[in-house]
Amino acid sequence: MQKTIAVDASKCVHCGMCIQDCVLGIIEFDDNEIPQHTSGGSQQCVACQHCMAVCPTGALSFGGKDPEKSFPVGFGNSDDLLRLIQSRRSIRFYKNESLPADKVAKLTAMLPYIPTGGNADNLHFSLVTSKEKMEAIRKTTYETILAKKSSSRVSVNARQACKTGDDIVYRGAPSLVAVSIDLAKTIPGCENADPIIALSYIELYAQSLGLGTLWCDMAVMVANEYPEVHRLLEIPANYTLCYIMLLGLPDITYTRTIQPEMFTVKLLK
Repeated sequence: MQKTIAVDASKCVHCGMCIQDCVLGIIEFDDNEIPQHTSGGSQQCVACQHCMAVCPTGALSFGGKDPEKSFPVGFGNSDDLLRLIQSRRSIRFYKNESLPADKVAKLTAMLPYIPTGGNADNLHFSLVTSKEKMEAIRKTTYETILAKKSSSRVSVNARQACKTGDDIVYRGAPSLVAVSIDLAKTIPGCENADPIIALSYIELYAQSLGLGTLWCDMAVMVANEYPEVHRLLEIPANYTLCYIMLLGLPDITYTRTIQPEMFTVKLLK
């Protein structure tokens, strides 16, 4: 993204909110109290767009984007969000149907809003959207596991499950999303955090759309062990696979929430 700011002087009220909210301190007033990048500021900018988002009159735009095309800020209902969190379940039974196109579109449209450390453009999402593609991954997975006779735990368990026709790797899911990361673009310390944050957002939004999800260690281990499976995820060469989440329409209905025990909590006063 081009890291430039532009100001409609007729709308600017010179409030300085964009300067105050700039985390890196790289925006300043010019002689006419119009916001501008400091010297060298555009090179330091992380393209967070806070300056455009905080401007009360929409006078400031960033990277050629139109403030009028942004959505109004809204935080929904806290009680509904809490109930969604309480109702979230790991789903291991799925309908044999591809993801509905409207839900794929909504999930995809949500992805750019996922936060990363330093606002890094460092994630890649491999989203399987059809049961046919998923079946190809499933077929290759089990054919490879049976052929290579690996002694890894996941392979031994998968070979045993093949005898009864159980899909213990993908749980019959018709879709998955694999999150990969470009470590060269990642803020040190965020290598593991960024992908997990991303999947947490995906999981809650997917479940709000009526989709089931499952954090799937086995799928990650299989993809990392077998290049034949990894290739089917079409991950760019400079990205490293981090985690895989299964997706699909649930073939099970939960009537009530669980009653989990509290974690250890210390309220500091």
